[in-house]
Amino acid sequence: MANIATSYKRWRIKSESAKVVAERVFTPLRTAGRLAVLYRADDENKEKLLKKVSDFCEVNHLRLVCFGYFDAKELDDYLIPNANSDYFCNKHLDFFKIPHKSEFVRFTTEKFDYLLNLYSSSCLPLLGISALSEAKFRVGPHWETYDFCFDLMLKATNDDLMQFTDEVLIYLKNFGNGQV
Repeated sequence: MANIATSYKRWRIKSESAKVVAERVFTPLRTAGRLAVLYRADDENKEKLLKKVSDFCEVNHLRLVCFGYFDAKELDDYLIPNANSDYFCNKHLDFFKIPHKSEFVRFTTEKFDYLLNLYSSSCLPLLGISALSEAKFRVGPHWETYDFCFDLMLKATNDDLMQFTDEVLIYLKNFGNGQV
């Protein structure tokens, strides 16, 4: 039964993503201006992860916007969204934990130069936002069943999220400067 539900959810995300009209193009790092990150906000390493990406953005003169997902019914009161950071939880999703584009207008319609999916296991709410995003270039882990959510999938050498993040940032920097 769980397999059927997962297949249905994947199908729903894929069919909704097919409706998205976006120009997918890699922008060289030296001319890029905005980078967005999708991450699990309840991950124990989120501060280190966001610090690493923030430092990368500062060095490369990119505006960073972060969007974190909490697998909870409600958000805690201390989580206050701002211009560079926002959060969502299960109350923002439908019955199947799938996002609707209308609910996430800012994050799905803004044309970020890069959208980095930085989470270690498949997370339907974040995959859904990546699939619905109009970002120019979406990077994520190598999950063949969700290939429609990314423009570039990187196969990490291990399941370590921090190592994967390092590899993504190195790849963006080198690829963006024509070194790969």
